[in-house]
Parts: sequence; structure tokens; C-alpha cells
Amino acid sequence: MEPTIRVDGLSKRFRIYHQRSETLKEVLVDRRRSRFEEFWAVNDISLEINEGETFGIIGANGSGKSTLLKCVAGILVPDRGKVSVKGRMASLLEVGAGFHPDYSGRENIYLNGAILGLPRRYINSVIDEIVGFAELEQFIDNPVRNYSSGMYTRLGFSIAIHMDPDVLLIDEVLAVGDEAFQRRCMDHIESMRREGRTLLFVSHAADTVRKLCDRCLWIEHGSQRLAGDTDTVVDGYIGEVNRRELEALQASASELGGSEPGWMGVRLGSVEFAGSDGEVNSVTTGGELTVRIAYESPSAIRGARFRVSFYPAGQAVLLSVQTDDGDLGDRLLPAAGTVTLSVPSAPFLDGVYGTKVEIEDIASGRSYVEIDRPQSFRVQGAGRHEVGMALVGHHWEVPSLDPTSVNV
Repeated sequence: MEPTIRVDGLSKRFRIYHQRSETLKEVLVDRRRSRFEEFWAVNDISLEINEGETFGIIGANGSGKSTLLKCVAGILVPDRGKVSVKGRMASLLEVGAGFHPDYSGRENIYLNGAILGLPRRYINSVIDEIVGFAELEQFIDNPVRNYSSGMYTRLGFSIAIHMDPDVLLIDEVLAVGDEAFQRRCMDHIESMRREGRTLLFVSHAADTVRKLCDRCLWIEHGSQRLAGDTDTVVDGYIGEVNRRELEALQASASELGGSEPGWMGVRLGSVEFAGSDGEVNSVTTGGELTVRIAYESPSAIRGARFRVSFYPAGQAVLLSVQTDDGDLGDRLLPAAGTVTLSVPSAPFLDGVYGTKVEIEDIASGRSYVEIDRPQSFRVQGAGRHEVGMALVGHHWEVPSLDPTSVNV
């Protein structure tokens, strides 16, 4: 059977101008102004997608995913290679793509249907469903230039899925809608899969790609890095992202060093993180996490409190732990030393976490010194399916049935 989508050796290039001429005089007098370099956004990509298959494309920003999808949709013409698509194709590549800003939402529905070659009577039969799915009954006769990005997305997606496409192209636009709309979109995509429609799906959400896609392609710098089984490709991509983030964390940790002397001349030296395997700045969900805090003071310290706060990068504090005041209230600590925090089972799910390390005077509550590092360690939760930021200790009890009591 012929594949529904076939891409053979597809390549697309763009010109990057460093100092482009702005007037005809500049062009005629100094041609060097128009010098440019060629940038291959997509380079020699080949793939085949069968009828009824959901195929995912993943990769970092700027890797060429959207360019590839636009070439498949016919929006861009490739410089090399060719693309063939069987059946009626609908695409949702950008918020509001293909909308005329001065037309109302209703008029744009008919315009999109006409572009796809659908008769007006068919659009008449589904227009109420389109408007209802997009939740735009109140605004459907207003110009779309007045729509918010969420309204654009809802209308664009609703048009695409109700135009009876054999092939649907989706490019990361589902992240724009609210939670309820995203759930409806995913439910409708699942129903299209069951109906045997072909979907080509671009997303940064690894969990969504795992859930929806039968196969997957990983693009890096415009070239094919890995293609095949979805779990294998996504695991390879996430592993590479983790490796690069870990290298960046290690580099930043070596550059940050300690803190400047604070109150009473107390300063924090090195703050090191390690996992159960001893690898610096890398921790596994549920594995051991060790934090070693080196401090210095002009003299011995009495009654000091140590606190470590953990937070997902760019977000609020998720967890804060501190030493016991009763244990350290009257203890005299040496002028220099290392305090070690051990967490037997790290409760953090996959992600990058920052930390804030503080030393305080228990009696007055005054802070001696602190270090706040937005990126401190990487947690890897490969193979886990929990959603969120923290892993809560829990236990399930599931009833069982005696096989001998079942009549076969």
C-alpha cells in the first residue's frame, strides 16, 4: 500500500542577510551590502507515513520542525526533494493562519472550506458544530482581528477537524488554549485516530507525543537524528536534553563558587549536590540526594540554623528543610566545616531544580549569609509516568479475583 505522506530527500534553505541594502542606490553603489549566507533549515529529510498512522516530530526550538511541516502542507516550496500527500489535507500550523482579519469568524469558516474545495452545503451542515466546539457563539459574527489568541486557536482547530480531512497537520498550537479546550482537542484527536485518519504532529510535550504517536522523528539542526518507535526516539531525545542541561549545570556550578562574607563575616563556600551513583548535579527520582555545604567564619559559631530550599527553575519554593533548633541551639560549631544534608528518597520528578542555602542565627533569627542558585541540579525520572513536580509516598490496594472461581 502506498504511504499517505511521502517525503523524499527534502531540503529547504533560507538566506541570512548580515547587512541588507535598504535602497536602490545602496544596491548599485555597494553590492557588498547584500551579502548573505545560506541556512539550511531542513536538510535531506526522508520519511513515509502510512494511512491511519499518527506520526510525531520532536526537536529543540529552531531545529526545523515547523519548516518541515510547512513544506508538507505546501506553504513552502522545498529547494531539493519532493513531498506527496494522498487525500484531503487540513493543517493547523499557526494561530490564525489563513484567517482574513477583516472577515467575521463565520465568513472565515466558509473561506477555509472554499480553499479546501468543500461545497457550501457541506459547510452549512457542520458550521453549528464548528462554532459550538470553538465556544464562539457570542463572537462568531465579529471580525477575527478582535479575537484573542485563544479564540483564534479554538476557531482554527475547530475548522480543521470538522473539514473531514484525510490528513491533519498540527504544529504545537494546542498549548495556547485553556485546560478544558486542550482536553477536548485531545479527545477529538483520539477519535480521529480511531477513525483511521492520518496525523502529523509536532510538539515539545514528550508525554503527549508518547500518548498519541505510533512512530516519531527527532530533528536536530535541520537533519534527521533518529526515527522509529516513539518511546525509543523520545527517550533518546530526553536523554540528550538531560545530558546538555547537566553539562551546563556543572559549568555554572564551577563558575559560581561561594558567597561574599555576610553578617559576622560568615560565608558559604562550595555547595555540592550528588545522587546515589555519585554523579555531581544529577539525581534520580526516588534515589538518594546529598547536599554538602561548606562554610567559613572568623570564629566559632554558636546556635546556627542551616536551611536548604528547593524549587523548580523559575517557580516558587516546593520544599524547604532545616536543621533542628533544639539540637543546635547551644552547640558551638567550628569556624570552618561542612554540613551534609541527606535525603534518602528524592521526592522530585523530572526537571531542573534550583536551591537556596541559608545560615541563620537561631536566637535572633538574623541571616548570616545565603546563596540562591536558580539552577543547581537535574532530576531524571525516566520511565516514570507521574505528572507534576513532587513524588508523594503512597500505597495502592487493588482487589484480586481467584482465577478458580471464574467460569471460562
